[in-house]
Amino acid sequence: MLNVLVADGDFANLEALSSALLAAGHRVLKAGDGADAWRILSSHTCDIVVCNEEMPCLSGSQLLDAIRANTRLSAIPVIMLVDVYSSRPKQLEGASVIAKPVLLPQLLALVEQVRRGMTGE
Repeated sequence: MLNVLVADGDFANLEALSSALLAAGHRVLKAGDGADAWRILSSHTCDIVVCNEEMPCLSGSQLLDAIRANTRLSAIPVIMLVDVYSSRPKQLEGASVIAKPVLLPQLLALVEQVRRGMTGE
């Protein structure tokens, strides 16, 4: 079981992603924008971050940059959800990228892959 931070400015997406991760047995913290996600990361222990690239207040790429620049948080795996037509994936080094619309089985498989890597399975 992982502590997963899910950050998405779209409430329906936030709830769908969170529900799928909860059903898979993970603990979920939710953020409605990038700034809220940063506040949560600053005060909670998270094993992985799943975030939308396009969020209010602080974009997913800005959040990724902040995570990578922080020595306490820099090793946290990040899964970035990007628009299928976006040119941003080239700029998102250090994150796993999933094109939207997100297929929940694909997301859950990637989270499981991260979990296995963390536990050495």
